[in-house]
Amino acid sequence: MAVFVLILTFAVVTCLPAYAAMPSYTGDEAVYAVEEKSGDVITAQNEHKRMYPASTTKMMTTLVALDYVADKMDQQVKIGDEVSLITADSSKADLKKGDTCTWRQLFYGLLLPSGNDAALAIAKNIGRAASGDRELGTDKAIDKFVSLMNRKAAQLQLEDSHFVNPHGLHDANHYTTAADLEKISAAALENPTIRKIVQTKVYSCKLKSGQKKWINTNSLIISTNDLAKVRESSHNGKQYNPYATGVKTGHTDEAGRCLVFSSKDGDKTMVAVILHSDNQIFTQANGVINSLHSDFSRINWGKPSGYYRSVQLKHVHFADDNVLKLYFKEEASSMVETSEKSAYTTRLQLDNQLFTKKKAGVYRLNEDLKSGQQVGVLKVYKNHQLVKKLRLKSKADTKTRNFVDYLLFFVIAGVIIWLILYLYAKRTAYLRRQRLRRHRQRNERASARRTQKR
Repeated sequence: MAVFVLILTFAVVTCLPAYAAMPSYTGDEAVYAVEEKSGDVITAQNEHKRMYPASTTKMMTTLVALDYVADKMDQQVKIGDEVSLITADSSKADLKKGDTCTWRQLFYGLLLPSGNDAALAIAKNIGRAASGDRELGTDKAIDKFVSLMNRKAAQLQLEDSHFVNPHGLHDANHYTTAADLEKISAAALENPTIRKIVQTKVYSCKLKSGQKKWINTNSLIISTNDLAKVRESSHNGKQYNPYATGVKTGHTDEAGRCLVFSSKDGDKTMVAVILHSDNQIFTQANGVINSLHSDFSRINWGKPSGYYRSVQLKHVHFADDNVLKLYFKEEASSMVETSEKSAYTTRLQLDNQLFTKKKAGVYRLNEDLKSGQQVGVLKVYKNHQLVKKLRLKSKADTKTRNFVDYLLFFVIAGVIIWLILYLYAKRTAYLRRQRLRRHRQRNERASARRTQKR
């Protein structure tokens, strides 16, 4: 009996859906995780609080540099005295003055071993290029690059970020937020070369100063099968996650442990940030990734083509289609906790300046529409609380009815009426002739009978 109960219990448990608990955080930590396709926030805490980013700063360094060298990855770069500006205990790629490497190699040196020397080399060379002065002094060139970092922050409309160096070593005026850093990192990861680099476990190259071997500091992508290749590091393979795809670690005493990480699980793609954590940061990151994998699923609000639905239009130009096909202007899905799917509802809201609702599914067109023009939104609610607005657009030019339409209407109506009257008159005349013919025939037959009688 006991064995039967044990077997039954095991069967029930294994049939239940598996859930991975979202990790907990201390009050000092900042967390922000976004599923990129939907734009939905998976988890957040203190995401708008000003924090020190440490070496995760290098995501902004990468993003700014890409503006100048995205199509020049194999261009040669000369390393100068800028690499001597870092302290001996600084994380570095071991670049030496006189080395020559490509931009691609510099990004590997920046993002895998978190080379502060690589950050300074990038900053100096980009700063000179941006200023148009190839002889600009090292300090001024780096300052120029830092100004580009802050200009990029303004372009991205970051809410509370300011940078004073390209590597992230502590400065009280060097700060960001978890939400800002997620936006920076997501933008940098749009570049396919950077996506490949941050997934690379080990990279080797030979420079003038010797052979270099750069090991990725991100434990999420190092498995036990990789340990032989990274024996010089502290990796043990226990924090490996098969869905992890990058991106950058950071640490200073003031910033604590920092991590930007990304994952891909089927159609679920995430970029996330944890700031001011401790040695459990990779365990926390694993918890977020695994929770997204186990506990969340996607609701698609439209077709793969972007089509949502059609509505009937009144007061439309005769030559145009009176059916308006609504398409989404961007990705239209929600990443939600699977157990809460039924809590989500939607409501269509068309622009009341463009349309007047006549009845369900039927609208009067008030203004001309252009192809691609936003015509309304689909509102997404969770338990009757608005959580998202998805923009809808038209796919064709559609004009309202005008004077020519009405004139044409009356002309066509007049022609139809005239044609009806004409046909009626023709029919009436035809019937009259038929009656006269039959009457004449009857008279002729009667006359013939009278003649025969005589």
